[in-house]
Amino acid sequence: MKLRSLALFLAVALASAAANAQTGVYLAFDAQQFTQNGVNAVPRPSGNTDRPWVFGPAYGIYYDITRLPRLGQLHTGPIVVGIDGRGDTLRVSEYGSQLDRQDGLLSLRIATKNKHMDMVPYLQGGFGIGHTRIPYAAHYSNNLIYQFGIGVDRNIRGRLDWRIAEADAGFLGNYVVGHGANQSNYLVTVSTGFVFRIH
Repeated sequence: MKLRSLALFLAVALASAAANAQTGVYLAFDAQQFTQNGVNAVPRPSGNTDRPWVFGPAYGIYYDITRLPRLGQLHTGPIVVGIDGRGDTLRVSEYGSQLDRQDGLLSLRIATKNKHMDMVPYLQGGFGIGHTRIPYAAHYSNNLIYQFGIGVDRNIRGRLDWRIAEADAGFLGNYVVGHGANQSNYLVTVSTGFVFRIH
């Protein structure tokens, strides 16, 4: 199943489950530094690592959990716990070809409660699948991805928020580039965008 289809399925599933809770649908622009170790067939004097920036849209939905079946209303003080499902489609031209990345992630989200506040900081962390094709490769590689981030949303008007900034750091597990074994591939992502709160 394509990652875009998985992200869409997650978005629809979360939206249908969010009848009486705070839910936000968002669209953002991502810039990600993708650190690839072992990428060069003939290592350069500076080493065998490449750190390209890839760019593209991020899209997703978050759902703040305020009630649990049979347990009723959750009392979590000044914070709210929820889940976030998102996808990214990132690309850049490199070495006369193209580096393509598509991620699908499901994360735990912790945010301040949005009552009489214009600014809502949040933390999140989760995992998913990274779908990557390096320049000149004939096929994509699918690998487990871990990602942790911090961000802040600011209300503009009504239910529309500006995602001022989000910064994430992650790891694409066991992604082998070139002929080496078990290289580490790190991801640093910054983004900004807009959120529409459904409830």
